[in-house]
Amino acid sequence: MGMISLRSIKQALVALLKQNYPKYAVHFDNVEKQDAPYFYIEMQPMIHTVDRVYSERTIQIDITFVPEEDNYGRVDRSQLYDIADTLDGCIRPVFFVEDRAITIMDGETTIHDEILHYIFNLEFADYREAKRVTEDLMAELQITWTKGT
Repeated sequence: MGMISLRSIKQALVALLKQNYPKYAVHFDNVEKQDAPYFYIEMQPMIHTVDRVYSERTIQIDITFVPEEDNYGRVDRSQLYDIADTLDGCIRPVFFVEDRAITIMDGETTIHDEILHYIFNLEFADYREAKRVTEDLMAELQITWTKGT
């Protein structure tokens, strides 16, 4: 077990979305003039250091889905509900990253201005392999002991 990088989490999210929605683009950077529909993902990491080896990490993930509008600028809300249900079923109760299975306790779905947000937290502990010290930790110590008089 080693550290999970943000890049590995990104790859897992892209693979999950592409498996379920192969025709939709997935973005992590600013999106300008992108044709809908597409996903946009933001990750906000927080790290709490326990010691030199272990860290507790929480990464809030917001998967935004921007749907396609019809000729009148309307959005089919049932599509948003279907995608929210699919995301919840794929992410909870267990989300997989590399060799790790992370239990996801809660997921939040909101729709604002006809844009879907599915928000959840990845909470896990990371292990950073301790560096071995190659130097001698103790120098030679010489003791002279004389019997008291």
